Amino acid sequence: MEEKSKIERLISNIKLYAESKLDLAILNVQDKLSGVVALIASYLLLAFLAFFIILFLSLGAAWFIGEKTGVPSMGYFSLAGFYLITAILIYVFREKLIMAPIINAIIKVITIHEED
Repeated sequence: MEEKSKIERLISNIKLYAESKLDLAILNVQDKLSGVVALIASYLLLAFLAFFIILFLSLGAAWFIGEKTGVPSMGYFSLAGFYLITAILIYVFREKLIMAPIINAIIKVITIHEED
C-alpha cells in the first residue's frame, strides 16, 4: 500500500515537473518574441522618421538644384537619378547592408536572455 502511494506521488511530481517545464518554455518564447517585436517596432519607427527626413531634404535639394541650373525639373531628375543609383547599389549589396545586420540583431535579442 505504501509503495503504491509513493508511486502515485512520484507520478504526480513528474506531471507537475513536466507542466512547470512547459510553462517555463512558453514564458521563454514569449520573452524572446516580445524582444523581437520591440526590435522590429523600433526599426520601423526609425525607418518612418528617416523617410520623412530624406523626403524633405530631397525636396529642398531638388529645388536648390533647379534654382541653380535655371531648369526646375533638372533638380528633380538629377535626384531621381541619384536615388536610382543608390537603389541599385543597395540591391546589389543587400545581403551585407540589410540582411546580415537585421539577422544579427534578431539573434542577439533571442540569445541575450539565454546568458542570464
